[in-house]
Formats: sequence, C-alpha cells, structure tokens
Amino acid sequence: MPPHRRRHVDRLSALPDEVLERILSHLPSDEATRTTSLSRRWRRVSDGVPVVDLVDRKTDRRWRGISLPVCFDSKVTGAIFSKGPTTPIRVLRLHARQPPDDLLDGWIATAASSGAEEIDLALQYRHYSRRRLCPFGSCFGKADFGEDVRGSYTKTPRQLFRCATLRRLRLANWTLDLPWGVVVAASLQTLCLKRIMARAAVLQQLVSSCPHLAELTLEECPTATTITVSSDRLRSFAMVCCHNARRVVLRTQCQRSLRYKGGLPSDTILDVPNYGEVVALTIDICEDLTSKAPMEIAPVLSSSAGARS
Repeated sequence: MPPHRRRHVDRLSALPDEVLERILSHLPSDEATRTTSLSRRWRRVSDGVPVVDLVDRKTDRRWRGISLPVCFDSKVTGAIFSKGPTTPIRVLRLHARQPPDDLLDGWIATAASSGAEEIDLALQYRHYSRRRLCPFGSCFGKADFGEDVRGSYTKTPRQLFRCATLRRLRLANWTLDLPWGVVVAASLQTLCLKRIMARAAVLQQLVSSCPHLAELTLEECPTATTITVSSDRLRSFAMVCCHNARRVVLRTQCQRSLRYKGGLPSDTILDVPNYGEVVALTIDICEDLTSKAPMEIAPVLSSSAGARS
C-alpha cells in the first residue's frame, strides 16, 4: 500500500466487536458511552460492554441546592438498563454519594441477577464518611465511629450476598446486613471491606462464609477485633487501621502477602502458620515510636526478620 494511503487506515475500527468491547470495558462508563456518537456500529459495541463503572462527580455545592446538568442516579439507571438481554453485567463499580435506597437496591439486584462477577460499591455521605478512623496523627482521631454517626450508614442489600457468580466484592462505608440461616458469598475469592459498620459476629460470619477466599483486606473496621480466616486458599491478607484488633488467625498454608498498618502490635496479634513462606511483608506503624522502649519494638523487628521478604 502506498505510504500516502496507509496513513488513512482506521486500525481501531478494523478490530472485531468483541475486541472493541473488551477495550471499552477498561474505561469509565460515561467515557465509553461517548463512542456512540461515532457511528451506529460503535453504538452497538458500547451496548455490548458488560461493565458499569461510574463515579458521582457532585461537589459540595450540590448540597446547597446547585445541581449538575446530568443526575448521577439517571446515569447509573440508564447504563444498567440499556444493556440488552444478551449483555449481562459482569462488573458493577459505583462510587456514589448516598443515592436513594430503592434505586441502590434495584441497581445491585439487577447486577446480581445478571451474573455479576465483580461488585465495587463505595458510598459517601455529606461529611462523616471522610473522617479517618485512626487515633494517631490527629488530635480529633478516633478508632471507632462516633455516636453521631453510628447506625447511619446504608445497609447492604441481602441479595448482594446471594449472588452465586460473585468473585470479587469491595465495599466502603456500609452497614453490613447479612441474611441469616443461609450460606452467603460462597464463591467469593476477593473481599475488601473499608469503614464497615457491623457487629463483630456479623463480620466473622461473612469471612467464614467464603471457603474460596484468596485475598482479604480489612480497612478501618472498628469491630474487627478477633478474626479467624478458615479459607485454606488465602494468599493475601491486609489489615489497615483496624485499631481495635486483638487477634487474627489465618488458617492457611498458602499465605504469600501480608500487610499490617496500625498501632504498635503485640507479638500475638497475628497467627500465621506459614509465616516463613510470606514473600511480601509490609508493616506500617501509625503511632510515634520515639518514646517506646527497645523491648516494645523488638517483636515487630523479629516478625520482619522471620518472613522471607
């Protein structure tokens, strides 16, 4: 082909629809939707993307009565229900600012019944969802939710944990509400919980219901005091600023990655059978250690030396 004609070849449009759908699935949904203006074919390709990935861009001015041109709730509803019967929703990622409960339940129920494999739901509230649950580094820091906040987070819809296809679940700023008497989240392989309100028994129930769990992250979860992970497939565990934690038992021989961030831990807080096989170990201490005696810091140093990393 002559050089002057080669420059006009549209290599992207020459790709099959399946490849284009895979490319668009890595973009936020509102950006992927913009391709529909290119042609009828791109409109069909966009409708075939099995991912809904949206972030609420509202600023604080919204709460003073100023609205954005396009309502986030309408965006999500349109993105979910525009999918045809042959396009299941495999991934649902939403970072939203306190949408109506009925809409939120409908979005999650539709994704769960569609065969979702990954759900990532982070909620924000007007003020209190941004407070750090860490007593170190700030004179206002606390390790637990304040009385003005406790019980105010939205409850997780119970159908979320009945999704048999769900492999990866990330939740931030929720009240954990599980269906009792049934096995929940049995197919989960990755579980990340951040700033979750739940009784300790409910948190343990969820972790215990995941026999195939390979990756677990607990971040700023005040009721994660005593946790036992029974999955023998667990390879990665992270505990970040769970300052009420007293004992964590990991019953696995596959542990390869371990991260701890918090106050100076005791030498008995972590029970890892194959500690010597851990190849990626991270320990971050939040509190000031300058006033600590060497004997208080010694257990942390010995723990670092015991891992392969």
